[in-house]
Amino acid sequence: MFELSLMALLSQPVASLTVVPSPTLANSIQISPPSGQANSISSPGWLATDAATATSEEAGLLSFAAVNTVFSIRLDGAERQLLISPPAENSEAPLDELAWAQDGQQLAAVYNYGEVYVWRREANTITPVFKSQCTYQPSLDLAWTAEKSTLLIKEFCNAPTSSSTDSRRLYISDAQGLEGTRQLSTLPDDIESDLYLSPNGEQVAFVRAGHIYRASIDGTPPQQVTQEPGIYSAAGSPLAWSPDSSKLAFYEGTYPNQKLYVMDANGRNRRLLTPEPNHQIYRSRLFWAPDSRRLAFYVPHDPPYSNEEVIKLVDTSTGTLKTLTVPGFYDALSWSPDGQKLAFASGKIEDQTVYVMDLSTEKFIPVTEEPLAQVLQTQWSTNSQWIAFSAELANQDLGNQILYTVRPDGSELRSLTSPDEYVYPFTWQPQ
Repeated sequence: MFELSLMALLSQPVASLTVVPSPTLANSIQISPPSGQANSISSPGWLATDAATATSEEAGLLSFAAVNTVFSIRLDGAERQLLISPPAENSEAPLDELAWAQDGQQLAAVYNYGEVYVWRREANTITPVFKSQCTYQPSLDLAWTAEKSTLLIKEFCNAPTSSSTDSRRLYISDAQGLEGTRQLSTLPDDIESDLYLSPNGEQVAFVRAGHIYRASIDGTPPQQVTQEPGIYSAAGSPLAWSPDSSKLAFYEGTYPNQKLYVMDANGRNRRLLTPEPNHQIYRSRLFWAPDSRRLAFYVPHDPPYSNEEVIKLVDTSTGTLKTLTVPGFYDALSWSPDGQKLAFASGKIEDQTVYVMDLSTEKFIPVTEEPLAQVLQTQWSTNSQWIAFSAELANQDLGNQILYTVRPDGSELRSLTSPDEYVYPFTWQPQ
């Protein structure tokens, strides 16, 4: 696969995309190789059995939700296995969140927006562990602690009346049933931000009364970690934990005039990372490198006169700042687990290409050759050898997310699902 500068790549013409549909869903699906010429994107089932087995063993499996059913699928797409099917009494309700325990033996899923179920691989059983009591449809997020049997459930409830306020709660579950789930009672009622869980699942950070706090899930009272009051959650800007759970990165200021800082989780060693006097942001997402030292983030180009952005990289230890891309439209950014590459989508949302940037050579590789739309997310396999992403076909009316996999050099690009089924979310399955 050739390499070019990003400026040259963005000027290259693209061809039309053709994908062979996958067959009807079933518990286990085998797909026969199609006849005729191969497309530039391989369709499911085109690999020989030996190659397919090697691919799956090398990178693992993907799990995905197709509206209300969860499947596991090999990277060649040759077969999929049913993991979770909807209850008969409410078969049209969607699944919209998936989280695997680190040992790969338990899968948690949000069902019908306000319920959480856990599937156990060994017993092949599904257990309800949580049911929201929000007046209106809640927003739930799931995470497992490093200690494999504890499930954390974040709940956001909109205010039920005009005189009341939104609520944010954290629940801790042993994943054995409804009776094993309890609310973390030490969190205050007047939280002003989302709840941000540390990657090890041991702490939660939030903003309250103009300060950043952290609390332990063991019930220890919250601790204020900022010394000076500030505006720490403007426009939903996050508190971003480093992968080793030792640092917090955050924006401070009134949107869009927010500056980026980093500090130790206990509030010490606070450092300003964007000292420019007129620094602004459009989107406040922050992307830590696996080494817990570098941060990638989006920065507006020539605000307020342009909607374009650039991707920047900062070393949080030294403050060294580098611009990685030319001005453009970027999304779905993710780091390879080895910290050597970045994947992202480039282009306006209706006409995007997925790229990989090698940070050591500063070269960009296009890993999709045909136009895509609405690239929602890129995810790397744990060995950094594969990228999974979901996107729509450009210039199509269906608007369905399709699951793809590709090598970081652009080879072996495949669609694992068909345009006639909506696939999201998806996640790599631990082995």
